Amino acid sequence: MAEETWYTREQAETDPEFGTIPEKRSIDELMEKGFVLVDKPFGPTSNQVSHWVKEELDLKKTGHFGTLDPNATGVLPVGLDSGTRVQDALSQADKEYVFEALLEDEKEEEKVREKLQEFQGTNNQTPPEKSAVKKEERDREVYETELIEVERPKVLGRIKCESRLYVRVLIDKLADKLDTKAEMEELRRTQQGEFTPENTDTLQDIVDAYHFYKEEHEKEKLREVLHPIEHAVKHLGKVVIKDSAVNAVANGSNLGTTGISKLQDGIEKEETIAVMTLKGELVALATAQMTSEEMYDQEETAATLQKVFMDPKTYPRRWKQE
Repeated sequence: MAEETWYTREQAETDPEFGTIPEKRSIDELMEKGFVLVDKPFGPTSNQVSHWVKEELDLKKTGHFGTLDPNATGVLPVGLDSGTRVQDALSQADKEYVFEALLEDEKEEEKVREKLQEFQGTNNQTPPEKSAVKKEERDREVYETELIEVERPKVLGRIKCESRLYVRVLIDKLADKLDTKAEMEELRRTQQGEFTPENTDTLQDIVDAYHFYKEEHEKEKLREVLHPIEHAVKHLGKVVIKDSAVNAVANGSNLGTTGISKLQDGIEKEETIAVMTLKGELVALATAQMTSEEMYDQEETAATLQKVFMDPKTYPRRWKQE
């Protein structure tokens, strides 16, 4: 969502005895239920990067959120232990890439720009042969294209797109439009959801921060590279619920509008939203059954649950009457 405009449906306060502001969680909590943002280097697979994080940080489980090819670099979130459960929310976020392609024949800059712009909108793609996913045609949106530079026969470009769009396939189709062939030489993911390379850390930085913490008991460097799972839903529309509704939702109840304290503008029906506490904790992901305006005005089921992230014991059952 482009802007965060909030509406208050009902003023509410939160009890400091229950729950925790995500940024104030302990290192152990962040290691058990968080993620790191790796600036993936050229060479290893995304699975190898995830495995290295697991081994170096002495974790039981890790998982990356959105595959990058071995020869691609850039933003790669890696979930830690139960933090891997938020994978779907972030792996499906919109992405931005900068690519360098080598054209078999030299082409005029304006012609390349014109043909690249033609990809804005809906694109029908079949995953490339090297991809592990099923080879079925699918529609993916390209929101923006930019021709950064042409140093013939090389082309440097940028695209902002829906998740699971294959840039390699787009480059092949660009070459077809230009009546030539092309090879992708470099690919860098420059954005995933709200995250850019400025938010990432190298694998070495992450490993050094962890060992410094273990050997010197210095927390700050490690805290700087660990992200609470709430940061993985920054790109989603949000509904904030009252403390009195948290236990019910955490136990699997769908969200009624009477449990809402605040909500973001722009939520549409069937959209995936994040259900948050007044402290900013992620309770669940849900499917909106109403628009923002309807949630504000009506008294019905606002959203049906997809996945619960909060331990139901975090907040007591209706500790405070509405």
